[in-house]
Amino acid sequence: MRRLLSGATALAFASTIAFAGLAAAAEEPQGPEVMALPAVLVNEVSTMGANGPLDEAIEIVNTTDQQLELSNWVIKIYNQQNQVIQSIPLVDTTGSPIVLAPKNNVGSTLVLTGAEFSGTTSTPHVMPVNFLGAEGIPVFGGVAIFGSSAPTAFKIDGVAFSASAITPKEGTNAAPETAQTAALNGSNTRNILSQDTNNNQRDFSLQERTF
Repeated sequence: MRRLLSGATALAFASTIAFAGLAAAAEEPQGPEVMALPAVLVNEVSTMGANGPLDEAIEIVNTTDQQLELSNWVIKIYNQQNQVIQSIPLVDTTGSPIVLAPKNNVGSTLVLTGAEFSGTTSTPHVMPVNFLGAEGIPVFGGVAIFGSSAPTAFKIDGVAFSASAITPKEGTNAAPETAQTAALNGSNTRNILSQDTNNNQRDFSLQERTF
């Protein structure tokens, strides 16, 4: 009888430990879910710089292992009221679609630069843009990529710098730039692993420009 009681006690004790372990595992905080990467990501946005509000740029990057022709693709610029203030076709100087090289290769990125852009970039795909208005890309606005200019086009990726810029925003908005970050040559840059968790606040941070 003693042996049976001892075995039952041991079983009960093991069950208690197992249950406690399951409970602890259930309470353990989970890391952010990484989504499947879209073919192209907004990789970096600077809404102002040392040269002023038009010292700005947008970088997008091919995340695939294949060349990617951006036929009919556009980048839309939004203000804080979520209004589209500019739609920019992604074409070269001849009007032909830009072709991005496979990821991690020269030419896998495209940089759109403002009129007073003070940076430098090594990609062969540099597209000077006359961003509209005195502010260009609004500090509290946003940027999104679409596969066409149609009103019903699917948004491929986006980032917003205020909660009210709803269309480009994913999750919680990224922090807007300030005069201080502009003086420090800052920009909103995607995290080092180029992950996409569909949350701008998590995926972007204010860092020194890479372009």
